[in-house]
Amino acid sequence: MYKRLIFVALISFCLLLPTALVATAEKVDFTGRTIAVMVEGTHVPVVDAWKPLWERETGGKINVIVVPYAGISDKLWIEFTSKSGTFDTAAIPSSWLGDVAGGGHVVELDPLFTKYGYPDWDDILPAIKVITRWAGKTVAFPYDGDNHMTYYRKDALEVPEYQEKFKQKYGYDYHLPPKDWTEVRDISEFFNGWDWDNDGEIEYGVAFIAQQKTQAMWEVLNLVAQYATKAGPPSNTTSNIFFDADTMEPLCNTPGWIEAFRRIQELTKFAPPGLLGYGYAEFRYAYVSGIAALGFDWGDVGIMEQYPDEYGSVVKGKLGYGPLPGARKYWDHVNNKWVEEDHQVNFLNFGGWVWIIPKASKNVDMAYHWVTYITNPDRSLLDACGIHGYTGVNPYRKSHFDPGVLGLWERGGWDPDAAKGYQKAIVDILTDPYAVTDLRIPGGEKYYDALDTRLAGVLALTTTPEKACAALYDDWVRITDEYGKEDQQRYYRESLGLK
Repeated sequence: MYKRLIFVALISFCLLLPTALVATAEKVDFTGRTIAVMVEGTHVPVVDAWKPLWERETGGKINVIVVPYAGISDKLWIEFTSKSGTFDTAAIPSSWLGDVAGGGHVVELDPLFTKYGYPDWDDILPAIKVITRWAGKTVAFPYDGDNHMTYYRKDALEVPEYQEKFKQKYGYDYHLPPKDWTEVRDISEFFNGWDWDNDGEIEYGVAFIAQQKTQAMWEVLNLVAQYATKAGPPSNTTSNIFFDADTMEPLCNTPGWIEAFRRIQELTKFAPPGLLGYGYAEFRYAYVSGIAALGFDWGDVGIMEQYPDEYGSVVKGKLGYGPLPGARKYWDHVNNKWVEEDHQVNFLNFGGWVWIIPKASKNVDMAYHWVTYITNPDRSLLDACGIHGYTGVNPYRKSHFDPGVLGLWERGGWDPDAAKGYQKAIVDILTDPYAVTDLRIPGGEKYYDALDTRLAGVLALTTTPEKACAALYDDWVRITDEYGKEDQQRYYRESLGLK
């Protein structure tokens, strides 16, 4: 109900002041026509917010198809195979574009950009532009800026008494946010299993997404990015974690990957008892309920933090934000050795949600208008800053971070200093030229399904990191051979920016 009231108030405000807050759309007339829009449930608030306005301004109608995350792929491929025009546009993970665009299933957008224009393309962050392109062509609309970041409880980690006791036990002062995964391990152990916020309940050291068939694979990749490479310009040895770019041999059985699996397995000892049931929604609700000192997720936790009534947040104003922790060593897979060096690598987990138009759509013009309508600078800011609550949309335009729009973030529930800290953590990652990009080649979903399966055994303590990584190596070799090793290597090198 609370969220619904926000939408009603926002819509009323926009109707009264269409030119003050929301850019006026180009006049079109879609009277008598309907488009079908497919979204995962998290994005329904975005559609709910803008659908009435778009229908009022254009005369068109929107039929909303809501599917769970686990069902998106099936729906896509049924449409791509049948070409039935079931939906005219859909929000999908950008990491799937290798299959979706590589298979020729979506409309190329560059000619439409020329024909209809695009709302301030230069405002899109460069890292987000990259994820919308495949084989040199724009095939998806930017909609979301995704990367994992560190969340920590300030009312735990900033308490002088706790800091002193930690130093007595571990012999050093930890950093805020934690500098590396060694600090994460020690902080998680220290704050595990006692009532450090004095609310009468036991809290835990760390929480993260761990449920199979959700998004747990991106949690272990947070560690892989630190132990399997170092940040640097595009090359085989820097900012590269998935395959040897010269041979297309999977890197997932190297010591860097095994170390990442070992460390995330150890962290389960300092996590809440229900950790293996934490999909992305379960984790976020648990974390804002105050269950753990540390958490690692996309920007959605920061939005949910601001809504005590809607999402049960007890941590409003109590969270700190930062980049992923780094490591004290990394594996050099070319020279086959550990390199002892403090370093940190940013990773664009998931890449971000994007909108695509399937080739079978009979309403390409309407679909294009709808997506550019909701992703223009002003409207997308309202989706990203918290005014619509938890939407699954994180900042992806330069203007989303402009100091001049801080007032809108405050309307989204943010304290100004908290908003600035949250924005800085995200923009520093998204503007890092050496950030590791997510896997973007054909078969990406299969590679990740295999990773998800092997990781599940590690988190459940039913297998060892060594056995899991060895099995994953065999999985990835098989998938690569299925798609053709030479083609996969070419696509992979392109994704790294290598010729």
